Amino acid sequence: MTQQGIRRYTASSFEAPGRLFQITRVSRTHTQLWLQSDASATEHRLEVLFQWVQFISAPFVLSGLYLREATPDERARISERHALEVDPRWGLYLLSRDHDWFVVSGNPIWAESNLAYDDEPVFWSYAGREDLVISVGTMT
Repeated sequence: MTQQGIRRYTASSFEAPGRLFQITRVSRTHTQLWLQSDASATEHRLEVLFQWVQFISAPFVLSGLYLREATPDERARISERHALEVDPRWGLYLLSRDHDWFVVSGNPIWAESNLAYDDEPVFWSYAGREDLVISVGTMT
């Protein structure tokens, strides 16, 4: 299947309710983290990459993903609860509507692709492949 180009966009949030996401990879330096959902719920795999990870508080498997940057009040509350001093260069990104699961990192990016669950991550091996990558997004 040939695409008409990879759709690129920015958004203030990214939601994938009803999808099961797993932490599938962590870089050796623990500064990169990948969440991935296979194509079982739809025809496309979803992948989220967090770079420059400073802190994570989340289970290895998430039912549904509601990714957005924490408000200043949420950031202060979570920082206090976890005794974190979050450097203003990094965002605090919430992963759920129902839990205080979060990642402190640079802006996350995500991709929708025609890849199998066991294929390499989009951002490692397939970033410009219009035949496999459908869309790529990042936080505003």
